[in-house]
Amino acid sequence: MNIFMGPRGTRPARLTRTLCGVASGWLLTAMVQAAPPAQTPPELPAETLTVTSLAQAPTSRVYVADIAISHIADGRIRVFEATQGRFLGMVSTGFAGNFTLSAKSDELYVATTYYSRGTRGERTDVLEVHDTVHLAPTYEVILPPRHAQALNYRGLVRVTGSGRFVLVQNATPATSITVVDLSARQVVNEVPTPGCWGTLPAASGHRFSMLCGDGKVATVTLNDQGQVTDRQVSAKLFDADTDAWFHHAEQVGDRYWFVSFLGQLTELDLGGPVARVVRQQSLVNAADRKGGWRPGGYQNFAVDPSGHWLVAGMHPKGAEGSHKSPAAQLWVFDLHSGQRVAKYAGKGTASLTFSRNGERLQALDGMTGAMNVWRWQGRGKLTPLTSVAKAGEAALHLESHD
Repeated sequence: MNIFMGPRGTRPARLTRTLCGVASGWLLTAMVQAAPPAQTPPELPAETLTVTSLAQAPTSRVYVADIAISHIADGRIRVFEATQGRFLGMVSTGFAGNFTLSAKSDELYVATTYYSRGTRGERTDVLEVHDTVHLAPTYEVILPPRHAQALNYRGLVRVTGSGRFVLVQNATPATSITVVDLSARQVVNEVPTPGCWGTLPAASGHRFSMLCGDGKVATVTLNDQGQVTDRQVSAKLFDADTDAWFHHAEQVGDRYWFVSFLGQLTELDLGGPVARVVRQQSLVNAADRKGGWRPGGYQNFAVDPSGHWLVAGMHPKGAEGSHKSPAAQLWVFDLHSGQRVAKYAGKGTASLTFSRNGERLQALDGMTGAMNVWRWQGRGKLTPLTSVAKAGEAALHLESHD
């Protein structure tokens, strides 16, 4: 047997390692034998599941629709307290569901699709009615299986000014509007709307308008049974080839505002049987055009409840196809004078809305999914209130409770 010998006066290396191993093993055994027996932890108290409501929660709430595009059969609406960003609850919206609120914010309507095998199988379209105190479904109405499976936009589900009917956009790809009678809790009509898209309800009655691809605005009037009694079309108001309008619109009463891809602002009166132009102005001046400044995003501008102030998400170096770009800046306009009164950092904003009481401006960051909230103090002054780092995965539509 050959044993490696170290320098004179040292022990063989293998023997040294052996003795150390024996000593370590003895020490570990002694420590284990000396350790006190393990103590059994006390039994944890049983958890009790409870159900609560938002009856005592602040009314300063915002509803954020998330189409959850990476797992689109599992969409949801997240509800936040708007001044502090506290998460309050969630409503499922199924496959590409779109939503709207009642005039009193006491009911939430979701038009959506479910498949019997999750992402395949038999299709069922449904209008779900939730109360906003418990965020729970109260009833549902089965829809024709033609509900538009589209990204979240305000105009795809709306309530008529009378509060009687819910209007649901269809696409097969032929376009039509399903009319749901909330009193009867049933579908009462399907209105063909070839070449037109979305619903823009008048402030009262059963009338609604639509943007059409030929640059006109069609207006439909329903009777108390939900049947069409009148349909008229405006003159051509825009050219979709040279300067299309964003579909998103802002409403105060019968006044509606639209913004074009190049920054032209148009105000319409949609209270009558035919859409009427009230006034137009440009959001960009000559210097802005040289910098290529244009509006961009989805719910890309907001008008306060008084109809006095407008905030728009703007980006520079705009070009064909940049109309969905998030904001590099937020521009504030006085609609009475037509003047821009302030600029703010854009924070990647893709969607904007004022609270119904006009006290806050709320926005979604199209890059990160964050929600940013400012205190609106009038005359173009915005003061940061709170921010939620991740309000959704693919959140593009938000509405205010108050």
